[in-house]
Amino acid sequence: MQKPQYRPDIDGLRAIAVILVVAYHAGVPGFGFGFIGVDVFFVISGYLITSLLLRELESTGSISLLSFYGRRVRRLMPAMVVVITASLVLGYILLTPIGQQQSLAESAIASIAFFANYYFIATTGGYFDGPTDQVPLLHMWSLSVEEQFYAVWPVLLIVSVAIAKRYQKRAWTIISMLAVLGIGASFFYGVWLSNTNPNAAYFSVLSRGWQLLAGALLACAVGRVLLVRASPAAVSALAWFGAGLLLVAAFVIEGSHAYPGWAGVLPVLSALALIVAGFGSSANPVSRLLSTRPFVFVGKISYPWYLWHWPLLAMARAYQLGEGDLIRDVALASLSFLLAYLTYRLVEKPVVGFFTQRSVSNQQLVKLGAFSSVLLALAAFGLMSHANQQKSMGFYRQLESAAEDVPDLRGKCHLSSPFQGLPDESICVNRSDREAPDLLLWGDSHADHYSPMLDELSDDLQFAFLQRTFSTCPPLMGYSHGYTQGHPQENDRNCELFKEEMASELSRLAERGLSGVVLSASWLGRPSSETHLSLAEEGLRDTVDMLLDYGLRVIVVAPTPVFSVPMTDCLARRTVESCSTFQRRLEKRREAILAVMHEIAEEEADVRIVDFYARLCPGGRCHSLLGDTVVYRDEHHLTTRAARELSPHARNDIEWLL
Repeated sequence: MQKPQYRPDIDGLRAIAVILVVAYHAGVPGFGFGFIGVDVFFVISGYLITSLLLRELESTGSISLLSFYGRRVRRLMPAMVVVITASLVLGYILLTPIGQQQSLAESAIASIAFFANYYFIATTGGYFDGPTDQVPLLHMWSLSVEEQFYAVWPVLLIVSVAIAKRYQKRAWTIISMLAVLGIGASFFYGVWLSNTNPNAAYFSVLSRGWQLLAGALLACAVGRVLLVRASPAAVSALAWFGAGLLLVAAFVIEGSHAYPGWAGVLPVLSALALIVAGFGSSANPVSRLLSTRPFVFVGKISYPWYLWHWPLLAMARAYQLGEGDLIRDVALASLSFLLAYLTYRLVEKPVVGFFTQRSVSNQQLVKLGAFSSVLLALAAFGLMSHANQQKSMGFYRQLESAAEDVPDLRGKCHLSSPFQGLPDESICVNRSDREAPDLLLWGDSHADHYSPMLDELSDDLQFAFLQRTFSTCPPLMGYSHGYTQGHPQENDRNCELFKEEMASELSRLAERGLSGVVLSASWLGRPSSETHLSLAEEGLRDTVDMLLDYGLRVIVVAPTPVFSVPMTDCLARRTVESCSTFQRRLEKRREAILAVMHEIAEEEADVRIVDFYARLCPGGRCHSLLGDTVVYRDEHHLTTRAARELSPHARNDIEWLL
């Protein structure tokens, strides 16, 4: 293998990758595809680390795991310790103790253990889910993927060498075959997982490993001088091809894609092409550009910049209750660049110099890394303990209770994608002493949050109700949200399956004595937009007609007032009056969808509209706190307590429904 040669163009490629990521996270227009910068990082990492391992193998005949992990500690830990420590301190100052500080502490521990990717699979709705832009250590998932990969890959190289010796084969042949098989298995698993569980597909090392292995396979090819010598024109064409793929990605890839999937090939091929084009010389224009001082400078501080930028952005958004502000975010991204430079000059370089001068052994480095991790974990536990103590006192305690105040039936009966059939009726009926449900509660999560209201009335009026609710799936027959952003279209397909099952179940319920149905949904969402209103009206009419054909009475619950920020977070920071200003002004949408509902009710004697607006918004101004009751557990879902307190205002209508 050739002697290691510094590649300034690879530092330049790092610069491109980190600029894409930071610009995307800061919300800079035109960078909606910027998250692919992480894919580029994976390819670079796989190429460089495998190259070092292969050089060690060629020069010594073996690979020292202790030396490898010692180098990883020296490379990753100094900046990582500084940034996680700073994040915990900022979290103590800026975040609330009702969930935010606890989540930060947990994610810090997961990051230290290099298990953050699986922590976020379990605790978030996905990388592209709205609230994740306020998770300060979300970006640590990529470091966890790398370290999980490198916990296995060097061991596999050692095993490959042993197999090669035993069967008298060339080690690089076994390693290359292993990389090819790994790429195929990981890639196709990722494609499959992108369609079945997009959240896991994005974060999992099993669906991302092929990107690192692609770089590793390239290292094998370079190490054996298997790259064909090409003319300057061909190399230049390859470089422009790699650059062009990034431009193609800008038009093909967006946050609503199931990613990485098939689309993940674009940034990987781009990175491979640019690395190959710069190999041996920088004769082509693209490689020369990447090798210029500005790109190389940004590339050298890309790691601390990546570490710093996201905690600053996420905490600022959390502190300002999720409000978007492009100027603020660009300013913070710029501040993170300065912090990255200072970290590089004052932390990374001095620490490496200290370790070199003192001849710190790899064993000592590994021990030092473990010791640093323990100290960080203790600091995280300290923040968690503080938050738990704070949230157990006074108004924080009430807000914490409100944030977790979900209906009893929600866990068992409220559904989301993928749809796997309706739950057994017996577990979704509020009373077990009735042979069949008298009422049906049907809708999305805005139906689910009214179930405590029905439960409150059921003892007095002696009825049982069955809950059938599915997230972002309003009870509109034949209507589809048609999401292109924010929610995958897969949800629409699952919603249609749910509604088909509901149509089948209704006939059975009607035969068994069902008397009425309560329809509720997030009517102020997509259904009330101008482009969807006519379709939603048709869908609501079709649903009502179907129910009336079964001889059922119908109540349609009017839109629930909504806010633009989580009310429990707002009340933890601001006054009640201030929080009321975050009410979303959707009067035109509300009037439009209400007009449709009232028109249907005027035409059909067995249809009524129930509207809680006057109760939730006395005097026309909606409140997050009525008396001593916290009304909302987030931006638009009522707390169980608030829903129960609405029961007197619905009693007559529910009695009519029976």
